[in-house]
Amino acid sequence: MHIVHVIEPMEHGVFIWVIDMANKLVASGYQVTVLHSLRKLTPTNWREMFDPRVDLIHVQMGRAINPVTDTKALIGIYQHIKRLNPDIIHTHSSKSGFLARAAGFLLRRNKQLLYTSHAIHYPLIKHPIKRQIYKLLEHIGYRLGGTIVACSKKEYDIILKEITFGNTKRLIRISNGIDVEQTISKDYNDINKKVKIGVLGRISHQKAPWAFAHIAESIHQKRNDVEFIWVGGGEDDDISLLNKAGVSVTGMLSREAALKEVSSLDIFLQTSLYEGLSLALLEAQVAGIPAVVSNIPGNDEVVQHEKTGFVGNTSKELETFTETLIDSAHRREAMGKAAKQYTIKHFSFDVMGDIYKTHYQRLVDLKQDQSLSRQNDKKIINNKTTAANQKD
Repeated sequence: MHIVHVIEPMEHGVFIWVIDMANKLVASGYQVTVLHSLRKLTPTNWREMFDPRVDLIHVQMGRAINPVTDTKALIGIYQHIKRLNPDIIHTHSSKSGFLARAAGFLLRRNKQLLYTSHAIHYPLIKHPIKRQIYKLLEHIGYRLGGTIVACSKKEYDIILKEITFGNTKRLIRISNGIDVEQTISKDYNDINKKVKIGVLGRISHQKAPWAFAHIAESIHQKRNDVEFIWVGGGEDDDISLLNKAGVSVTGMLSREAALKEVSSLDIFLQTSLYEGLSLALLEAQVAGIPAVVSNIPGNDEVVQHEKTGFVGNTSKELETFTETLIDSAHRREAMGKAAKQYTIKHFSFDVMGDIYKTHYQRLVDLKQDQSLSRQNDKKIINNKTTAANQKD
């Protein structure tokens, strides 16, 4: 089976997800091609992160809406999919998701297409006109065809209510998963001099770095037994904001180095405005790090409140929960170990991958059944025509 993945955001969680999925699929005997864009923060060693058997084709897509860039990207995606003639088209995130669905529609291949949004974010866009534009694009994308895959229950509910209007025929939910073997477990015997609190990810508006900085600054003012770290990089203004609040910023690291840094944390603090189902959070939980996270779709599925971490509704609540964990090493370890067990059981890549493979096969079987049905209909018509001619 030949699967083509289409991805624009080549720099953070979605990028890692596609790498892991592509590598797992080729290891299982699938043929995999990735049509990808490049971003400013795409790791320089991105090619080495893919299995050599994965075919990589560059099609530049822009993040913002731009008629010229988007038209060129659509033409490129259309031409490559037509040439490759894959069994399945699997597209990721809003921009590449829209373009690939448009190409699938033009090629009449949308019935063999999956669109994983990884975070339906238009509800959080503050500008009303811009929010409506992005919502409209999701509506149009849905009309173009393909099956939408929601990564969390709340995301599923939002899409069901606002995009498919209650229609479940082309909407499914598959919770994100991570490759457990790639994570690095926390060594509880290696005790930090200060309680280490951090997060993993690109510094962006989505991650609400100002909220992270506010909590760090507030806690620093009350105690000197903590340190805050942001594992990742971003724009200079955001880095400066974090630095002023006493947060160390590592800059972009290799995946192995980033996971090693995460395994040294005592508390994972995530202040995101939205996520699909955060891979960074899953990686921290599998490493055995208790998490304090904002109450957004996906987070409440991963973190069991007061069992594997805390889910807070406000910045003040997140700060209070963080201090609760700072004050108890025993509770941090107990929650961290519980988080690891729960996440491995429910969010492993093997579990998620098997579900995707089942849906891939279902779509291929559906195409074959439809093809056989058309052939049978054609035979029946031909037989009737022959019989009629013989009577004449």
